[in-house]
Amino acid sequence: MEKFDIIIVGGGPAGMSAAAELSKNHSVLVLEKKVPGTTSATWYSYADRVDEHDLNDAVAFRSDHLHFVAPSYQHDMKDNCVVLDHNKVMRTWMDRAIENGATIQHECFKEYHKCEDGVEVITDKGSYRAKLLIDAMGRSKIVEQNKLVKRVDAWVIYGARIKVPSLERPTRIEYYPLNDDNNTYVGVHPYNEQETNFYIFKGQSNTFGNPADLKKQFEDVLQSEFPNAEILQPLSGCIHSGILKKYSLDNVIFWGAAGMLNPDGCGMGFNEILRQLKPFCAEITRTFKANRLDQKALHRVALSLRDIETMHFQRIIGAFSLYFIKSEGKWDGGVRWLNAMGDLSKYWMRNEMSLEWIRTATLKLHKAVPFKESIKMIPPNELLFITEQLIRFSFSAFAYNFKKIFLFWLPVSK
Repeated sequence: MEKFDIIIVGGGPAGMSAAAELSKNHSVLVLEKKVPGTTSATWYSYADRVDEHDLNDAVAFRSDHLHFVAPSYQHDMKDNCVVLDHNKVMRTWMDRAIENGATIQHECFKEYHKCEDGVEVITDKGSYRAKLLIDAMGRSKIVEQNKLVKRVDAWVIYGARIKVPSLERPTRIEYYPLNDDNNTYVGVHPYNEQETNFYIFKGQSNTFGNPADLKKQFEDVLQSEFPNAEILQPLSGCIHSGILKKYSLDNVIFWGAAGMLNPDGCGMGFNEILRQLKPFCAEITRTFKANRLDQKALHRVALSLRDIETMHFQRIIGAFSLYFIKSEGKWDGGVRWLNAMGDLSKYWMRNEMSLEWIRTATLKLHKAVPFKESIKMIPPNELLFITEQLIRFSFSAFAYNFKKIFLFWLPVSK
């Protein structure tokens, strides 16, 4: 039986990126049930993150903003944005992992169990042992079998990379609503003036989601907007967010969507992987050196990727994201908030938020959407949490401003 330091189950963007990084210091096996080095996802990112991970060869399109549209408002989120050829990214990561000595297997995970020196993983073709199992399956069998989900929501996506004689609209990364009863949105990730990733998506609560449910609607939307489009490659997926009861077990840690890595109310997916990849892998290597792969030690690794204040704020936005669309103007309230944030809005999509930014954003949210209006949109099970956070941030802002005034008038000692 072959033995490795690490077995990564799931060769999507989360699993393959971790393999490329961890194989620098560890023996790694990747198990992927589909064709390794491919994905059905679509990604935009930021120039600085692409530079950090040396992925510029996979950049298909560059822009200085993301464009958001609502029925009555628009917002240009200024940033150095890029659209990536997702399969080039996957092949790059796979090639790097193989060059580092990793083994990539086209096999389907069946089960795992603890053994004396770590875990044994059973697939449809054989079994393997490792000291650590990284679960990057997205919708994880291990999470479901152990009933670890405390709360889960999903952005459900279905679309295609298309080619048309002309896109007949500005070539830009954009998101806009269909204004239908299903509260469905359109995402556009252009490659050039003739090719783009064009997809529809919707937020769903208390579910992992099923992209196939959107297939017929996407076909209708595509026929309406681009009747002469040539479909080059189907796209689909679910971006999960939520809370697990545990983010690790003995010799097992959850990574990517399996570990609910994505923030509430902000379907980042790939971007969050780029943001967290190096810190995650550095912590995994550290735990190996300390010879601590028990649940408690791995839980600390998982928590190191999560800032509690940011999680609280994203949970507020997550609640509003799924319920803004129930208002008369659907996503108008969300775009009003982005406009109120101005140039600071980009830190929300980047998930790069200081406590001061969160304080400012929370107060601007409730100024942009008065509480008497927003309270109608908040689900009852989130109302107490959001009210508590609003009071806390309001008090924090008052204390912060009082401190600034006090320090301004404080006599300076000579």
